[in-house]
Amino acid sequence: MKLLLDAHLLLWAAGLPSRLSADAPASIDAPENEPFSSAAGLWEIVIKRGPDHSL
Repeated sequence: MKLLLDAHLLLWAAGLPSRLSADAPASIDAPENEPFSSAAGLWEIVIKRGPDHSL
């Protein structure tokens, strides 16, 4: 199954994994699932970061 990971899930998985439900990491790591994110989600993260931060 394809899993679309939104901006919040990407940020929490990277920086605050304790914020994820118990099922989220298992679903993401399951070999039968294909996690992906959209360009819009990554764009949202960049915008929320603000102009004062370099990438």
